Amino acid sequence: MHRLGMCAFEGRDFPTFDNAARDSAGDEVYESFTYTLEEGLPLGNLLKADYVVANDVLADYFGIEGVKGHHWRPVPVSEDSPRGGLIGSAAVAAMGSDGQRPSPVERGAWVLRKLRNDPPPPAPPNVPQLSRFEGELLSTRELENAHQEEAQCAQCHEKIDPIGFGMENLDAAGLWRELEVIKDRKQVVLATFPIDPSGEFGQDKKFENFLELRDEVAEEADAFAMGLTESLIAYGLGRPFGFTDHDLAVENSGHARESE
Repeated sequence: MHRLGMCAFEGRDFPTFDNAARDSAGDEVYESFTYTLEEGLPLGNLLKADYVVANDVLADYFGIEGVKGHHWRPVPVSEDSPRGGLIGSAAVAAMGSDGQRPSPVERGAWVLRKLRNDPPPPAPPNVPQLSRFEGELLSTRELENAHQEEAQCAQCHEKIDPIGFGMENLDAAGLWRELEVIKDRKQVVLATFPIDPSGEFGQDKKFENFLELRDEVAEEADAFAMGLTESLIAYGLGRPFGFTDHDLAVENSGHARESE
């Protein structure tokens, strides 16, 4: 969650993502976990749910009507809502951006690390700069695809980027959009690009949009439970998780997946 406070969001670009909205966006993650824990719900509810845990500030930010009061509570959402699950939260979207444009790499890597328990390797030290595109108006997908032209980048980007592309309908501050709009400092629109959220989740699981990506993520609840269990074991033991802890993790991840 530390990345949430690292990016500066300009008020002229994101007028509704003020301090109150950002604080509530961060609290949503904690409150969602608390609700799951206290109600004895399956961990899979953090991957996909028919509700979003919200207060009045967050609901207003998301455009959800009828939520009054600053207390946190589950609010029903429709099947076609991007809310309901961590990858649809404003905090995750914001942490996967630079405060201006989304980063498919950051978002895809976060899903692999935190939800799939399958962290990508660190970036090589000699990542080439895309200076040849300086001054050109390109979509985020076009810029990221350029990395795949470099041999030392292609293997990781082929795995990470498609997941991030599936989250492109969420702008840098987590609001839904159909177009990627590039503006100058005077808010003059320089270019617009239709968003293509299709991609591949793993080697053989294709998706056409954000909702299908979320479904694929939700099907990996076992991997999510194992990753969370390993993290809890590392925290409890005060040291990194090691291969000798594997049996303990397997035993307890089964309990974590199930509803009480």
